[in-house]
Amino acid sequence: MKLAENQKVFKQLNIDDTLWNDIKKDDNKVLIIYGSNGRGKSTIKDLFQKEKLEKKQIKKRIIRKEFKNSNRKHSSELKIIGITGSRGKSTTALIIHNYLKDLGYKSTLYSSVMVDSPASYLKKNEAYEVAVRDEAALISIIEEVEAYGADYLVLEVNESTLAKGFLKDVPFDIRVLTNLNPKHNLEQYSEKQYVELKKSFFKDVEDDCKCVIGFQDYDKELLDELLKTNKYPKFICASNYVATLKGLEKEKVTCLLTGLNIDIIGMKLEFNLNGAINKIDTNLMMSYNALNILTAVTTLEALDVFDVRKFEQTLNNIVIPGRAEVFRENGKLIVVDAHLPAMLDCLKMLKEQGKVDKIKVVIGSMGHGYKHWDARFKTEEFALQRKEVRKYAMNLLKDVVDYVYITESDSGKENALDICKELESYLDGKVPSTIIVNREEAIEQAICESKEGEIVFISGRGNRRVLCNGENTMKLLKDSDVVKKVLEQFK
Repeated sequence: MKLAENQKVFKQLNIDDTLWNDIKKDDNKVLIIYGSNGRGKSTIKDLFQKEKLEKKQIKKRIIRKEFKNSNRKHSSELKIIGITGSRGKSTTALIIHNYLKDLGYKSTLYSSVMVDSPASYLKKNEAYEVAVRDEAALISIIEEVEAYGADYLVLEVNESTLAKGFLKDVPFDIRVLTNLNPKHNLEQYSEKQYVELKKSFFKDVEDDCKCVIGFQDYDKELLDELLKTNKYPKFICASNYVATLKGLEKEKVTCLLTGLNIDIIGMKLEFNLNGAINKIDTNLMMSYNALNILTAVTTLEALDVFDVRKFEQTLNNIVIPGRAEVFRENGKLIVVDAHLPAMLDCLKMLKEQGKVDKIKVVIGSMGHGYKHWDARFKTEEFALQRKEVRKYAMNLLKDVVDYVYITESDSGKENALDICKELESYLDGKVPSTIIVNREEAIEQAICESKEGEIVFISGRGNRRVLCNGENTMKLLKDSDVVKKVLEQFK
């Protein structure tokens, strides 16, 4: 298509002259996109949407102007908190968000566990996998929080979002790394690629940005690299055990976990924050949540809004959907959580301490969730990859749990019953098990057969509602809703 023909089409689409003058300098780009599918109208609109998005990101891409209204007082300007890491992103983000709201600030949250923004059409307590999928979603979020007049935006940042690169110009006030496990996402990235993606979040940062670094999984050499990625203030959080083990100078740690006592009713934490000893009691369970709490404390300290008693109140009023979500009834303990290895470690510790009698697990096909309900999800290659994940998970169970209820999850191209039989075979007869393909029925039976002093751990799906139970079918099923329904029988 010639330049004149392009211009004619653009005028028919009511595209303004300014954008036309910008784009006509590169007519080849227009020609390629227009000719890609023969439907010029839609693809050209896509092109100009992209152009508009790019224009919104020049020089901090005008995003700072989008976020910050010059007519506001400085104290009410929006502050943006970006949180990345291998685990704990959603929990840390939710704790920070709820605390800021409890202080009276207008805070908005975009994370995989939930979206909480009064201007958003998304339902608050639902899982959304990746809150920021593309530039259009980012701009939508910007517009939403600006319309609300928010004081804070708490944004979960995963590795796929970093890989796409469209967050690089967002003027974050705080950049947070919860932890870093190079082996966390080997299905998509090599260990080196994964580490480089996480490190990239701390490069080329804003002049007034602060960085919070959680130090647990990785070596001190990588920590030193992270500390050198930019010249701006760093706030380190770590446990006393890890700091001692890995030779970290404790005086350099902003927030140091010095004491932790875990029970089936919650945790007692002691931490050193800038030289001052603080103690917190919380009904949140599991040791990894202690580290998430530590990261949240450090972030709030960096924002200069932390108050230990107010923070404790927030913790004791918080429920994190699908993340160590605990239900108690008649001495029974039911836990819904998305992360199998970390949860098993915690449950094993409780059992060794004599605080629980038996651990029973409801497990399916190791999910991957509806974010993979696409062409790749249906391929034989992907099915083989999933087999390795399933074998790994069941090997973890063999030495820890007392009973396994094997059920469906996201089966996609595979047959759900075949997956269940495969999972059972990996147990090698070392742990008693039952196959109940229907997930609701499996959860109900596990709860009904449990006794006082036992824990039922419902694994793998967390807060997800969509279950892809076939190549082209799905059903709505939220594990926590099923638990609530079953527990009503005991009241």
